[in-house]
Amino acid sequence: MGFMGKSTVCHIAMFFPASASWTVVYSGWYRISALGAGGSGGAIFYTTTGGAASGGAGGAFCEKEIYLIAGNVLTITIGAGGAPALSSVSGTGVAGNAGGNTTVVCAARGLSLTANGGGAGNFTITNLDTVNGGAGGSASGGDINYAGGAGGSAKCYTGGAEAAGGGAAGSPYGIGGAGGNVLPPSQSSSNGGGGGAIGTHSGGSVTGSGVHCGGGGAGGNAINQTTTGGINSIGIASVKSADGVDRSATSGFDRLVNPFRALTGGGGTGGGDAAASILSGPGAGGGGANADAHAVTNNGVLGGTAGQGGSAATGSANANIGGGSGGTASNGTTVTSTSGKGGNGFVTVERIS
Repeated sequence: MGFMGKSTVCHIAMFFPASASWTVVYSGWYRISALGAGGSGGAIFYTTTGGAASGGAGGAFCEKEIYLIAGNVLTITIGAGGAPALSSVSGTGVAGNAGGNTTVVCAARGLSLTANGGGAGNFTITNLDTVNGGAGGSASGGDINYAGGAGGSAKCYTGGAEAAGGGAAGSPYGIGGAGGNVLPPSQSSSNGGGGGAIGTHSGGSVTGSGVHCGGGGAGGNAINQTTTGGINSIGIASVKSADGVDRSATSGFDRLVNPFRALTGGGGTGGGDAAASILSGPGAGGGGANADAHAVTNNGVLGGTAGQGGSAATGSANANIGGGSGGTASNGTTVTSTSGKGGNGFVTVERIS
């Protein structure tokens, strides 16, 4: 938690990952940012036929600059990420769960921010049926109100296992990017769509045969029908942030000052069939993968996670704050198929003058 001195204005934000009641110590102008929780993707485990699972959606973002007086109380409620969906009986899929709503209220100043959570993904085992992803959360009460990105859609083919990516959270850069769709023209292999990124940048989609796509970067969309992740905010194909630092292992913000505007990393690459740890920078989505080798995909903060489809798909990654998790579809001999958890909500409070 950042410290704000009595005589010196310090712009380091205070972070609220859990619900709290906070009393304003010093009068001044504050920037208050709220993020809803992400939904979880659907899950399907089917040893004989296969199926498709869509992605969960990202939570909404809202922000307001307001003059607060010493003694005012902020009541902060943090939404919980959608719980994972677990499919453990062959042929019996399970829908994901919606993310919870995040609110910030200060009755004395008429402040009421609401950042709703993202919707849940779903599943289907019907040949040629397409299952849509969750709807992005909505926001209200702020000077800025941006919805979360929708979860990706997936099409079912008998014998296949298709899983779409999760949507990114909303941010100061706009509506969250949608998760990558998995809509191949025919069944020839199993695929996972990429996770969405901030700034409306979408995860990579599968629209042909035998391709496993990357997630979207904070500076651009992932390229469909390739394993290439999206570029970072300065146009470089790298998970590194704009300052050249690789924060993919920690999945944190680029800085503690105005943190929601400091998300500049690139998207992770698609994993194919090889076992790999596929990492993404801040604000970016996880790289899609055929999970026959249990590839691990990690998204940056606010990004969506990738879908995992394949004969050994046991689970998509848990999303970081605000992002939706991808779906998981297995047509192998695994005993379970589990989608990742949606990212929890988040609030920052920053004194700006």
